[in-house]
Amino acid sequence: MAIINGLTIETTHIKDIKVGDTVLFHGVEKTVTAKDITEDSFMGRSLFGDSYCLGYRAVLKVVKINK
Repeated sequence: MAIINGLTIETTHIKDIKVGDTVLFHGVEKTVTAKDITEDSFMGRSLFGDSYCLGYRAVLKVVKINK
C-alpha cells in the first residue's frame, strides 16, 4: 500500500475490481461503472478498454481518501 497525493493506493488484480471501485487510470482517479468492465473470450477482462497486459499488470485501486 502507498499514499500518493493524499490517496491510499493498493495494487490489485483486474479480476478483483468491481462496480463502484475507484481506480487510478493513466494518473486520473476514476470510478468504475458496469459499462467500464468488459469480458472477452480472447483478451479476458478489460477495464476502460485496457486489459492490463492480460492480467499481468496490477490495477491501482484507491482504498480511501486521506484528509
